[in-house]
Amino acid sequence: MTTAIRIEVLPARLGDCLLVECVRDTGRPWRMLVDGGPPDTWPILEQRLKRLRPDEQYIDVAVVTHIDSDHIGGMIPFLQSEYAHHVGDYWFNGRTHLPGMTSKRSVGQGESVVAALLGESGGRVLPWNLSFGGGPIDTGDAAGFIEVPIRDGPHITVLSPTTKRLEILAAKWSEAMDQAKRGRVVETRPDIREPLDDLVAIAVQKSPKDSSAPNGSSIALLVEHRGASVVLGADAFGNVLGAGLKGVAAARDQKELPVDAFKLPHHASKSNVFEAMLKAVPAQHYLVSTNGDTFHHPDDAALARVVLTAPPGPTLWFNYHTERIARWADPALCERYLYTARFPEAPEAGAVLELPGGS
Repeated sequence: MTTAIRIEVLPARLGDCLLVECVRDTGRPWRMLVDGGPPDTWPILEQRLKRLRPDEQYIDVAVVTHIDSDHIGGMIPFLQSEYAHHVGDYWFNGRTHLPGMTSKRSVGQGESVVAALLGESGGRVLPWNLSFGGGPIDTGDAAGFIEVPIRDGPHITVLSPTTKRLEILAAKWSEAMDQAKRGRVVETRPDIREPLDDLVAIAVQKSPKDSSAPNGSSIALLVEHRGASVVLGADAFGNVLGAGLKGVAAARDQKELPVDAFKLPHHASKSNVFEAMLKAVPAQHYLVSTNGDTFHHPDDAALARVVLTAPPGPTLWFNYHTERIARWADPALCERYLYTARFPEAPEAGAVLELPGGS
């Protein structure tokens, strides 16, 4: 069958850098870049973009999901490159889009992004949230969502953030910007890899919910095209993402929202991946973006919840092959729990998933 959506999860260490393409009958595919990973991801992204034909080096939408260094760092050199002027629209909630905030100025990496978009760094003004009238990307209340139909392209539904999450980010904006500039400072801890003998016991382990203001403000999306579908979870909170998915399902008179693929939020952290969210969006493919740097993601509890909750025979796609992740490809474990694990064909390629269109 013909591919409808192609998803590349580039190797961005502990961060996210995704390239999504939706095929069209003629001409180049519709293309979306989601985040740029940490700063050292830029050379990888640049080399990937250079492989595009000169007449196809156009990105319809570039999304900066939230202000964390592992997502925003690589976007700064992108915005300073020639590719920045070949983007149809940038989706990013800056300081002026937050409730109660009016100043255009910010600090650290956020300032660099805002300055580039506003043309203050010597370039021309770039298109910013045009699909939202230049205003905030805000789904409103819990279970709210925004539909963005695109002519001759995919149908996109924004699932996160809510107004509440943007209000919380506004209150912590300066702190979040400073943290994005420095990178998160965490206490180094050993990577303890416990046996995966009993996934049920692992899945029910108590997990604290994510409380990061930037993560809570993540732009999470549902992309649908020609019968294929993928949820891009960014670092969104599990309850916010789950509520948005349930809201879309209810609007379509469905109890749940089946999709082909789900890029798990927050690098498959146990603090963001919960059973209720997974039940709201059963998928056949689950994408994980991380090499386990610093935080030792993916968490076993998160992957156990996926395997136990997913429809029969799911596939886990990883953009790195590490010792922590390799445990999940154990043939006996895969046979026992009826799932498959896939790894990059080459380290520099990351995970590449092609979703066929529907009938």
